Amino acid sequence: MKPENLNNFSQKHRGSVEDSTTENNSLSSDSDIEDISSASGDQKRIVQGLRKIIKKNNTKINDLVAKLTIAEIHLASEKEKSNYKDDLIKLTNENKDLSVKQLQRNILDLEKELALSKNQGSIKEKDKETSGLVDCDDQYKKRIAELNALIDKLEGKLEEKSIKLANFNEKSNEYENNLSEKDKQIEKLEYELTESKAKIVKLESTIHEKDEELVEWNRKTQKCEAKIKSYEANINEMNKKLSEFNLGAECCLDKSLVLMNCTATPLIKLVSLPDEKPFAAVFEEIPSAGLWMVIQRRIDGSVSFDPFDNCYSDGFGEIGTEFWLGLEKLHKLTTSRKYELYIELVDFDDVRTFARYDHFVVGSNKENYKLISLGDYSGNAGDALRSKVNCAFETLWWCHPHDDKCNLNGQYYESKVQLYDWNGLWWGSWNMGNRYSLKSCKMLIKPRH
Repeated sequence: MKPENLNNFSQKHRGSVEDSTTENNSLSSDSDIEDISSASGDQKRIVQGLRKIIKKNNTKINDLVAKLTIAEIHLASEKEKSNYKDDLIKLTNENKDLSVKQLQRNILDLEKELALSKNQGSIKEKDKETSGLVDCDDQYKKRIAELNALIDKLEGKLEEKSIKLANFNEKSNEYENNLSEKDKQIEKLEYELTESKAKIVKLESTIHEKDEELVEWNRKTQKCEAKIKSYEANINEMNKKLSEFNLGAECCLDKSLVLMNCTATPLIKLVSLPDEKPFAAVFEEIPSAGLWMVIQRRIDGSVSFDPFDNCYSDGFGEIGTEFWLGLEKLHKLTTSRKYELYIELVDFDDVRTFARYDHFVVGSNKENYKLISLGDYSGNAGDALRSKVNCAFETLWWCHPHDDKCNLNGQYYESKVQLYDWNGLWWGSWNMGNRYSLKSCKMLIKPRH
């Protein structure tokens, strides 16, 4: 039942009570005037007292109906907040309707009895009327007591409904608090869900990037595999050529290779370096010193060591005659592990001498392939290369602007020649401090154990 309907219902019933009271008052107005004019003073006071009681009861009834109407409106508004309030409002409305109807019926019966008692009297029988008014007064008092009891009962029920309504409001508040807490939990879960979705998007982006990197790595791997196959083919081809070269090497040693005293037949091996194609290198055995790799040889001047004709960084010449291994290879070899350097020198009087260094290191291209280290010296040729440490490689040798003590890549002379300038094949100052050209020289390296 909606609040406006309840309000109309209450107004309708209040109107009926008031109308009935007014009607009874109007119906009895003439008789009351007649009765009052003929009745004694006591009878008048009794009738007036009954009227006051009825009016007072009507006022209480109207107040109760107003309170019930307010309670109905409050319950109707609470019904809008929660669906389960309907049962309580419905129960309250039913009890209220029954109570109001019962109270209205009692009031109507009381008013009818009052009117009937007034009409039954006669002015001629004053004693009987006086006796009847006394009985009527007792009956009214009894009815009034019953009406007051009913009012008290109705007020008790109203108080009980108010307590239930308070409990209901408390439960409703608790329910609303629970709903608020659930809303906060839902909001937190939605926030976590949003963050999870953002993380998923980020992970998907990372996976996509990794997939692209994997594709790139696969491409590079395929390219490397192709290079490896090419290298393997080159190695096979070089091994084939080396096998052919080794078959005829023994017969041509006297023409193409100059051997050190007491050395065995040179060995030719393939050497691999990072980012370099495998290259063939000559290895020679030095008595009591082990197997060494030849990195430079000068024997007859058959190869030009002029920097305008050859590239010192890449290397040049023929491994069977004169050659220079290359500065880039020397850098990668000597920086990959610790290497020793062995230099053999022969003059035109066939005097042999050597110089040995235990830590030979060549710098990178960015450092102009400078001579970084030589380590400790041993030998009988003299420590002529020591002055070149920390010097850059310029044109054809490590150069020191103020101290020139050797040059093994200079111009080759076919006979003993005294040198007056820097360009020539020489080492230190032999023959009473004079500088003479050398007949041959070798530079060899090996890993230091």
